[in-house]
Amino acid sequence: MLVYWLELGPGDGGVLTTRPSAINLPEKATVEQALHAIGMDTERIAWLLKERAVAIYGLYATEGMMLHPGDRIEILDGLSFDPMESRRRRARHKVLTKRQKELAKYERRSRKRSKTAP
Repeated sequence: MLVYWLELGPGDGGVLTTRPSAINLPEKATVEQALHAIGMDTERIAWLLKERAVAIYGLYATEGMMLHPGDRIEILDGLSFDPMESRRRRARHKVLTKRQKELAKYERRSRKRSKTAP
């Protein structure tokens, strides 16, 4: 059975920049067997699967997942930041920006009042 694989690197930005490579595997091969056939050692395979860095057409793969003819195995680049932390940071920034706008509005009102006061 013919399946395809590709490895996304840090410079790819999540975009396919190279054509997937083909490998021939026996019927009912698993993701783990395919990664061995590509030439990866057991330690790296375990790490990739634990970190959810292997996908089949964008869906996270597990070691026992069976492959089908024509499947594309994607070895994903590790995250350079935690998405939840990034979301929290954006939310904090939004709150701070809103407060800054309110303070600026208050200061403008105060300046107007101080200019009109005798």
